[in-house]
Parts: sequence; C-alpha cells; structure tokens
Amino acid sequence: MKISSPEWHIEPISTGLIQAERITSVLCEVQTPFQHVMIIDGECFGRSLILDGKTQSTELDEFVYHEGLVHPAMVSHRNPKNVLIVGGGEGATAREVLKYRDVEEVTMVDIDQKLVEVCQKFLPNHHMNAFKDPRLKIDFADALNFVDSLKKQYDVIIIDVPDPLEYGPAYRLFTLEFFLLLKNRMKLDGILVIQAGATGPSFSEQCFTAVANTLSQTFTICRGYEIFVPSFGSTWGFVTASEKIDPSTNTVANIDSALKTLSLDG
Repeated sequence: MKISSPEWHIEPISTGLIQAERITSVLCEVQTPFQHVMIIDGECFGRSLILDGKTQSTELDEFVYHEGLVHPAMVSHRNPKNVLIVGGGEGATAREVLKYRDVEEVTMVDIDQKLVEVCQKFLPNHHMNAFKDPRLKIDFADALNFVDSLKKQYDVIIIDVPDPLEYGPAYRLFTLEFFLLLKNRMKLDGILVIQAGATGPSFSEQCFTAVANTLSQTFTICRGYEIFVPSFGSTWGFVTASEKIDPSTNTVANIDSALKTLSLDG
C-alpha cells in the first residue's frame, strides 16, 4: 500500500498506526518491471530506499538492519568462504559480508537489475563500493530458478528480500519449495539467515511466525531473533536455519574469539 504526498512519505506501520517523514528531495522515482522504486532524502532518516511504498533501508539506521542480518550467521559459522546473497539490491548486505577478509567468493542474485543500478548511483553510503570488490559476482535472475540451476554449495546463505506481499517479486522466496532448494545448495555445516518481517503482538502473525514455521519443516535447527529498526517503526525479525549450527549456543567469549579469528574489517 502506497500513501504519499508531494512533501511527505507516509507509511502504514500497522492497523491504526502510520509513520510520516518530511521529504527534502526525491532523487529517483522509477517503475521497474518488478516494483516501484523511490530514493529520497528525508528530514529525519536521511537518504532512503522505498520499494512499493515501504521503507527498505535508510541512511540513519541501515547498519542496524544489515549488521543484524549478516553477522550472527557469519560469526556462528566460524569459517565462511563462499556466501550466497538473495536480494540485497542496495549492496549493504554484500558490504557487511565482504568485511570478512577470509571470504573468497560472494554470489548475489537479484531479479531487478534496474533497482541495483539505481542503488549503485544514489546510495553510495549504503554499498560503500562493495560492488567494486572482485570477490562479488552479481547475477540478475529469478532467484528460485537461479538457485535451482546451481551446482555448487555455500557456507552461508543470506535472504535479504522485501516482505512476501502477494503477487510481489519476493513472494515465492518465502515458500517451502524455495527453502528446500536452498537446503540442497547449502553445505551440511552451513547456515542460512532470512529477514522475516516485523515482530511484536500486532505484527508477528503477518510474516515472522509463518517464515519460522516453514523453515522448521525444512531444517533441524531454527532460531529467531529481533532488533529494533527505528525507520521501520517496529522491532524486526530474522530466522537462522541449519542442520549443524545453533547460534543460540554462542557466548560473548565465543563471539569475541570468532571475530578475531575471522579477520573482520570495519
């Protein structure tokens, strides 16, 4: 649902609740073959990516979301070499993965080439030149078909796509069919993480619970967690899935040790 005015970005958060930000400038507005894309400068959150009327990331707090998405899985793996990113068009997810100097190859697949091109141009503070890293390979394709055709397996798989709105480009990427494909493309000691939407009493039934339940039909170990993202107006949920790795067993000492071992930049 898109609600807007010439001077404000107004976004429904939940029933009876909206969030509004004054727009200082619209840098880009385009309809791609897959979605409506806006990049704005806002008075509160700074430069922001908005897809189909929903805020995806903002200059003020994108690091909260992207660090929360990437690092629990990467640190829990202990030795990630090959990483698959599904979505992540603004390049910030790749940016966080590429901080690990021992990562050898990152494959990013996104259906919307125009979106990625727009983000490369207008969101430099999001991607921080990650697109120029020689370890990153980008494929523009339908993710389900792409994963189905893959022959290799990955240490870490990160799903960073918009919420599964019916008929939206990401809808099929939250299904049991896709999760089964991903399991076959993940090493036995690998781990997957997916953004799973807003959490809390008025949100969790919309997406988070469904994602967690579907993943639990596919993987032995599934763990959910949440963080607060101010620009989303809500806590936000993520789910990890694996056959061998349980992030909930991590201790502060283990995490500190892993971060030193993993040669993390930034």
